[in-house]
Amino acid sequence: MKKAFALTALICALATIGTGSLSAAARAKKFAPHQEPRGIGNLVTRSDHITLVYDAGVKSATGSVYVRNDLTHKFVRLPLASERGPASTFKARVPGRLLRGHRLVYYAVLRDPKTRRTARVPARGTSSALILGHPVVVDLGRHRFGETRSPDEVVARARPDQVGWQLPPPGQGPKAGPQSFAIGADHSIYLHDSFNDRMLVWKAGDPDRIVRSVPLPDRTADNDVALGPEGSVYVTHSEGVGADYHVVLKRLASTGEELWTGRLAGDFFGNSGTFEIGVNSSLRTGPDGKLHVLAAMTSLPGGQLGWMPVATPDGRPIASSAQRRGTGWPYQPIGEGERMITEVYTAVPDSAPHEIRVAIVDRRGNIVRAWRVISRTPINLHDTPDVLRGAPTLVLDVLEGNDTSSRWEYEVLRLVPDGSPTMFSVPHRVFGDNILSDVRLSSSPGGGVY
Repeated sequence: MKKAFALTALICALATIGTGSLSAAARAKKFAPHQEPRGIGNLVTRSDHITLVYDAGVKSATGSVYVRNDLTHKFVRLPLASERGPASTFKARVPGRLLRGHRLVYYAVLRDPKTRRTARVPARGTSSALILGHPVVVDLGRHRFGETRSPDEVVARARPDQVGWQLPPPGQGPKAGPQSFAIGADHSIYLHDSFNDRMLVWKAGDPDRIVRSVPLPDRTADNDVALGPEGSVYVTHSEGVGADYHVVLKRLASTGEELWTGRLAGDFFGNSGTFEIGVNSSLRTGPDGKLHVLAAMTSLPGGQLGWMPVATPDGRPIASSAQRRGTGWPYQPIGEGERMITEVYTAVPDSAPHEIRVAIVDRRGNIVRAWRVISRTPINLHDTPDVLRGAPTLVLDVLEGNDTSSRWEYEVLRLVPDGSPTMFSVPHRVFGDNILSDVRLSSSPGGGVY
């Protein structure tokens, strides 16, 4: 033990002698301020109170943020003021007079007086937000619980003894059952029988007969699944341990045979500020047939997920480098060169949201249509929106009450240009805890809400 301690001390001493002249440079490299994901989103209105917040990492930093709209090329300089408390964050309020035009553009420059190092955020280019000049306002009022719509038909049915369950003793863990499902192009239903590591399949029009099952890899209870070409199935999975832990995508044949495994770009949750993924990250197929993983971009404003392409329409894996390059943010593709941005808005941080904002943008990033969905009852986005029969369709969580006495339903909202949406409520009936989607939107002919 003494020998090991002496060796460690010697290494530390040599490191101090050899790198003493580099200590200032090392400290300087640590000055890497970033924008905080609060105060502004990607969709703003002219009445918003916008604050730009940056974390410098040091309390003694100084700096300014430079802001303009698309009506002028001249930036307005706004000094950054230190926030109260021990945090090393700085903020600047954006004057309402700048919320004109169609786009707000900004960047910040911060300086560490101790190291005399200056940093620009972002390092290149600018950040921006779209200004919703005249969005269609959809006022939902107060939600009326208990007035839910009955299903038009039951498309799949299983007995309790035909699927797996997690039923621990009271107080010893969450209860759970099947976690999710997928819908085939022929309207067949694939239920993720999570705790049996398999997919159960029903043919369209025959809800009482399970026609086959597709075995999945072990330990996929919380992993998302998606359908691929030729009856194949995609599933996320994990490999490695410790520092080598990473998330992969597997493509399986209709028999469950593994066709290929590809590593996914991004870091496991908690290891990175952006491109965070996990085995339960959602899988979604875009309008061009590419499979995407929805990556969390937690350090970026707005809360939108990045659409990261991971497999081609014909079922080939996309290389990790191409996944990262091809990621779309803050929007999702919806076809015909258009993209959709959806955002949960709260006027007061850490409060229950009562507004959802939606914008359709063209290839150039210009707004084609926009909506503000307002509710007196707290609402949130439950699942990835889609376009059904030419109109953006949202599934909203409507939740009221607390843990011991709460009411929870889904509101399905199909937005149209004139502000008269089609909407109905469905009950929240998933058993136990659920971290994957239990509501699916199918944009295929004859599809709808499942």
